[in-house]
Amino acid sequence: MSFATHTAADSPLSSSLEQIAEIDRQIGVAELEIKDLKKRRDALAEVAVEEMMTGRLDGVRVAGRSWRIEWEHSVSATGEKQDAILAAARDAGLEKQLVSVNTARLKALLKEMSKESGRDARQPWADGTPFAGIVSEYVRPVLRHLTTG
Repeated sequence: MSFATHTAADSPLSSSLEQIAEIDRQIGVAELEIKDLKKRRDALAEVAVEEMMTGRLDGVRVAGRSWRIEWEHSVSATGEKQDAILAAARDAGLEKQLVSVNTARLKALLKEMSKESGRDARQPWADGTPFAGIVSEYVRPVLRHLTTG
């Protein structure tokens, strides 16, 4: 597919694209501010957790909120442990709950397969693969940009 370059400054298209660029700039500024606010909040939360634990407080009411400490867990499973984890899941009767399709990874693989086969980007990526008819896809045009100045 080839595109003609259009540079008419007063066209409705140019106006729309200029507004999108300005909104993108505003979003970037807001995202940086949000990132900073979250960093400050996380630092204050660490201090508050430490103070509550030191004071052996189950909870407190401040600023119209009830605050308490909950325990959050993270789980890590490395690739070399995959067979052992799947065996443990089978032993526990949890294989169906544990084994699922990682749709982000599937999408990346289908995109790669489509690119390698030279298919048109407007076609579903699963077409012509063993996944055709199994994977549901929604294909729509979206606006992208490349900053040039």
